[in-house]
Amino acid sequence: MELQRIDDKMCDVGPHIWQRKILEIVDSEKQRLGRELHDGLCQTLAGIAALSSVLARSLAACAEPGPAAAAEEIVSLLNEAIGEVRDLAQGLGPIGLSGAGLPDGLETLARNVSHMHRACCTFTWDGRPTNLRPESKSHLLRIAQEAARNALAHGRADQIDICLECAAASGLLSIRDNGVGLSDDYRNRGGIGLHTMEYRAGAVGGCLTVARRHNGGTLVACSFPLPLADDNHKGVRDGLGRAASA
Repeated sequence: MELQRIDDKMCDVGPHIWQRKILEIVDSEKQRLGRELHDGLCQTLAGIAALSSVLARSLAACAEPGPAAAAEEIVSLLNEAIGEVRDLAQGLGPIGLSGAGLPDGLETLARNVSHMHRACCTFTWDGRPTNLRPESKSHLLRIAQEAARNALAHGRADQIDICLECAAASGLLSIRDNGVGLSDDYRNRGGIGLHTMEYRAGAVGGCLTVARRHNGGTLVACSFPLPLADDNHKGVRDGLGRAASA
């Protein structure tokens, strides 16, 4: 009976409202986890690293080179772990959007991907303003994050190029990679990542395209209207064609 009431309620409010609420919960939980990792685990590891550093100096002063070297190695490993946890915490949050624009967030994303995954990730922008609402900026950045994650995890790419183009009425966010591409099995199963990107594109009034590139790899492109835009999306269609052939 409880499940039936939930199903009836979902039918009453519509699937899109539930999708939006679920995404809001997911994003909120990601941000909470990121804060806990940064403010909790990172601080604990930093404290252990500080104590280990003191121990290493004490052992060195007591002419215990072997144990001192081992303690220094522990400090080094802890500092490396701290960096990895901080990178992970940044990846869970809507990075770069604290009062900044979408281009700043995408540039930060590209820099973090290059640092965290030892891949070359670039960002280019035509310099035209977007003037998007914070919610729209967050959705577009999440699309870029998911596309980059898929390129690394499924496509095994080592080159990812993020591009943002804005015409008079519309914008185009494209993410290209040089990987092996998303497998047919992955695409046919419709992974939750693809469904989420499609929903986010729809939430900003846009359209998502995922395609194989002619020269290998995958293209993920999201066309979206800019504020006060009319229905003329010719600039976006032309940009999408250029992106697919690149």
